[in-house]
Amino acid sequence: MEHMQEAMKSTISREQRITEKSAKRQSILCPAKLNLGLKVFPKRDDGYHDIDSWFVPLSLSDTLILEDSAQPELKLTGLAAGISTRFEDNLAGRAAIAMADIAGRSAHVRIHIDKLIPTGGGLGGGSSDAAGTILALRSLWQMDISTEKMATAALKIGSDVPFFIHGVSARCMGRGERMTPLRRMAPLFAVLIVPPRGTSTADVYREFDRMPTTNDRTLNYDKIVNAPAGIIDEFIFNDLQAPAFAVAPWLRELHEAAAAAIGQAVHMSGSGSTLFTLHDRADESESATERLRNSIGSAAELLPVRVRTS
Repeated sequence: MEHMQEAMKSTISREQRITEKSAKRQSILCPAKLNLGLKVFPKRDDGYHDIDSWFVPLSLSDTLILEDSAQPELKLTGLAAGISTRFEDNLAGRAAIAMADIAGRSAHVRIHIDKLIPTGGGLGGGSSDAAGTILALRSLWQMDISTEKMATAALKIGSDVPFFIHGVSARCMGRGERMTPLRRMAPLFAVLIVPPRGTSTADVYREFDRMPTTNDRTLNYDKIVNAPAGIIDEFIFNDLQAPAFAVAPWLRELHEAAAAAIGQAVHMSGSGSTLFTLHDRADESESATERLRNSIGSAAELLPVRVRTS
C-alpha cells in the first residue's frame, strides 16, 4: 500500500524534480516511464533499431541522493535485489563518470538510490537514475552545460536516457533521442501490472528480427494525444509484444488473464515485462486495481499511477 501511495503522488515539473539542493548534496526524483505505443523498424547497420513511440513519465519515482565523497560510492535501497552495486556497472555510476570526464575531474561522488521503480520491467528505472545523476551533478558541480550536451552524453549511456533528461511527455524517434514534446490537456491514469520476473530486451529484439516484418501500422498521434483512454486503447500497439510473448509464454498467459479480469485492453510497455491498463480517472484505476487483484492475485504487483502528460 505504501508503494501504491508513492506511485499516486501528484505530477511534478522537470524543474521541481530536484527536491534538495545545497553546495554538497543534491536529491532528485527519477520517474518511471511508459511507452504508449511502440513502432519498431528493422535493424540498422549499427545493430540498433529505430523506433517511434509516445514516452510518458509517471508519478512513480526513484529517489536519488548525491554527495561529494573521497571516492566513488554507490548505495542501493528499496527494490534493489539483483542490481549490481559496483559503481562502473550501474547506469547512474556510468553517468557520473561521463559527467566527471566533461568537467575534467574525478567521479568522487556518493550516489544513494532508493528504488521504488521495479527493475527489469521496461519502466526505465535505470535510465531515469542515470539521467537524474546527470542533472544533479550539473547542479552539484556547478557545471555550465546545456541540456543538449547533457542529452548527447546521456545517449552514450543508454537509448532511453535522453528522454529522462527532458522528462516530459514526448514522441521519441530514432533510438529514442529525437524528441517532440506532446502536451495532453486531460489527465490520464494507468495501472501497472508488474510480474515478479522480467524479459530480456536483447532476446525480445532478436525474436523481433527473426519474425517476418508484416506490420505497416503507424501511430496516429493526432487521434491519441488528447483522446480518452478508451480511444487510446484502440489506436496504440507495441511491435515487441508478439516477440516478448514468444520469448516468455508466461507473459502471454498473464496478459490474457488480466484482459479477461478487467474487460478492457491491456498493453505492454517497451520490451516487457510490465503490462498496463489506461484510465481517465483515478477512481477508475483504483477500481481496476481491485478487480485485477481479485483475479490474478499474487501473479503480479499492481501499481496505480498518474501519467505526467505535460
